[in-house]
Amino acid sequence: MRRIFILFLLPLLFSCAQPEKISEKEVMDTFNEFFYYLDNDVDKIRDYLTDDYMIFELSRKWNTDEFIEFVKGFGEFESKREFKNMIIDADLNSAHITLEHTGQFELETPTPDGSTSLYYEWLESAYMVKENGKLKFKFYFSEQIND
Repeated sequence: MRRIFILFLLPLLFSCAQPEKISEKEVMDTFNEFFYYLDNDVDKIRDYLTDDYMIFELSRKWNTDEFIEFVKGFGEFESKREFKNMIIDADLNSAHITLEHTGQFELETPTPDGSTSLYYEWLESAYMVKENGKLKFKFYFSEQIND
């Protein structure tokens, strides 16, 4: 009788203990919120980054503070971004994204050459991890593919 009881309990114990894989919705929600704040209140992106976050962009490695200062250097701007060909691979504790990203930016203050409209295309990859139950960016790679 004792063996039957144990056999009955085992499936219940193991079915309750199974953690869930990170969903594509959670990845996309975090991704979209990050870019919303990047364009509208760049200091708030810190909430979406690990303490050791780094981004590789413009052929150099940037930490969080350097990257935020770089973005602030553009001043006020309006953005129109498009993300396509996104591939998301996730497990229990991390997610990886690859994508093509285009962006058009209307600057409030002209650049030194007089431009107020900028257009870029990038190939990008991001690595996200669960930290204290929240999905955050640990690494972002961005390579510009247009001149």
